[in-house]
Formats: sequence, structure tokens, C-alpha cells
Amino acid sequence: MLGEVLVIHQAVVSDEGEDSFAVSNSPDRLMLCVADGCGGLGSRRYNGGRTGAYLASRLATGALTEWERPKPRIPVDAEHARFCLHGLQVAIDTTFRCYAQSMCQDETPSRIVGSMQRMLPTTLCMVQADIRTGQGVFIWAGDSRGYTLDGSGLHQYTQDDVRGDPDAFESLLKDRPLSNYICADKETALHARGFALPEKGLLLCATDGVYGIVSSPMELEMLLLDTLQHAWDQGSWQRALEKQLAPLLQDDTTLLCCPRGFGSFRELQRYFRPRWEELKREYIKPITARQHDRETVRALWQRYRIGYDRTEGMAHEQPDWRV
Repeated sequence: MLGEVLVIHQAVVSDEGEDSFAVSNSPDRLMLCVADGCGGLGSRRYNGGRTGAYLASRLATGALTEWERPKPRIPVDAEHARFCLHGLQVAIDTTFRCYAQSMCQDETPSRIVGSMQRMLPTTLCMVQADIRTGQGVFIWAGDSRGYTLDGSGLHQYTQDDVRGDPDAFESLLKDRPLSNYICADKETALHARGFALPEKGLLLCATDGVYGIVSSPMELEMLLLDTLQHAWDQGSWQRALEKQLAPLLQDDTTLLCCPRGFGSFRELQRYFRPRWEELKREYIKPITARQHDRETVRALWQRYRIGYDRTEGMAHEQPDWRV
């Protein structure tokens, strides 16, 4: 059973947000997708005054939606994933190049793109879930992230495409350039990660404006669970998240969250209450007591990451593959 999708979509500058998203939800299938236009790489403005980053994120989610529309393609293993990724990569490349040609047909590449610029750059992260088989897949390029959240905590399945390969904690300390992203200048390179859907839990996709707001992954989980426990329905949960994020906003933020396995919002709250209490006791109170001392947080992170980091898979997990 899939619940209603919670959507957080906020822009630093109204009507100029460079994030985009897409959702497809049916009783037995789910697709969530977020895209974050790369503002620095894609700051050039095109016809109509929109930046390349603004246009790119919308082109990416549009291309993905059209690719998936005829019949959802959910890979079941690594070989099938390679086949599906090839089709999606071709669809994205075709969309981006056709758009670039139509917008810039009178300009040469050297005039369009400087050494620090790319044409229509964006990240992408999507989760697909098949409720009948219990299988899911995350597909991504860049540093937008895919997670699950269940009774054992928050789990990150996607590996950030950034230089230096920092872990999820270190990446919050220093902004690092992307090593891979979608754009019209090069062929798209997507990753895929298969996983078993949690019997009960949340499926999430987020841009870096969401997870970059907090000082550690533990605090991101706390933000999700604390607002959940103080809400009275999904609408109030969404509003509480928006209210918590708004004062901290430094970048456009997009978060998509879909519950699975719950008959009601109260059941969802009851299920996560023990984890909420454990998280407060084991991680959040020690962090607060030490006034967010960096070394204390780092030590707690090393313990927390054992359950959090699923970028390389879990020995007991079926299915478990990466492309």
C-alpha cells in the first residue's frame, strides 16, 4: 500500500527556482523524481530570461516522464538496468540536444559555453517502486539523493557524483564540484541501484538544498521524524517541514516523500515513534549538549553511518546491485 506523496518545493527567489520534480503514483507503482539545475554551471540566460539551470531541471523531469509514460520500466537486475538506462539516457540526450539546437542555432559552441559554463546542466534522482514484486530502483546523476526511512533509521542509497568522494557528513563541511551531471554538452551517464522495498517505511528523493540545510545526516532524520510526530495529518506534516526549512533556506529545496505499508497517518506516527525517541537519546541530545562540537558530531556520525550508508549495498539484501 502506497500513501499520498508529500511534496516540499521551495525557491530562494520566487518564480526563479532551479529545482524541478515529477511524481507518478498508482496503487502498485510509484515514481518520484527530483532535478536540481546547476546554477553556477548553468547561469547563462536564454530566450525569455530563464537560466540554463532553470530550463535544464525541467527538461530532465519532462524527458523522464515521457520515457516512463507508455509503460513504467523498473529494472529487476543489473543487466536489465543497463538496458533501461541506455533507453533513458538516449531520451534525455535527445531532449536536451534538440532544445539546445532550437534555442542556440545562431550561436557557436565557443560563444555559448565558457570554461566554467555548461549548456543546460542539472542533477537528477529518481526512485521507482513495484509494490507487487517488492523491488525498487534509484537512478541518478549528480548529488541529488535517494533514501529510505524505516524503523531502523534513514538510509542513503545513492552515491554523490562529486570530486573526492566525500562521505555524507564530510560533504556538508565543504562544497565540492560535481563530477557528473546531465547537460547538452555531453552524453548522459546515469547510475542505478536496486534495493528491496521496506515493508513499512518512507521512500524519499531530495535535492541538496534539503540535506545541505542541516549539519549532519542524523539531524536530517530528526527533522523528518520530529515534524512527523508533532503533526496531526499529512498536510500539517508538510506545512511543518516547510516552516522548519524556510528560515534556513540557502538554496532551492525539493523533497518528495511517499509512505509505504501504513493504513493511516496515526499508524505511520506510531511506527516511527520508537525510532524518534532512540534518535533523540543516542544522537541529538549528545550533539546539543556539546553545542554541536564538530568532533563530537564526527564521532557520532561514524556510529550512525553503519546503518545509514547503503550506497554500496548490504550483504543480506536482495535484490542488491549497482550499475
